Amino acid sequence: MKTAAEREMNFRRDLDELLAKHKAELDITDDGAEYGMHSAIAVVTMMPEWSQDGDQTTEYTEFRI
Repeated sequence: MKTAAEREMNFRRDLDELLAKHKAELDITDDGAEYGMHSAIAVVTMMPEWSQDGDQTTEYTEFRI
């Protein structure tokens, strides 16, 4: 049986690999509300990329999950 620590370690490893594959960052913040129940907001950011010729190959991308 996998322990909770092993499962967490595997999940974090897989998440790190996914973020690295897409050259992405994950930023988790609260919803900014001053009162009431706060909700976490997870934002994925991927910077644009260019080819060696200087042509942009991917757009800047940002989305919430």
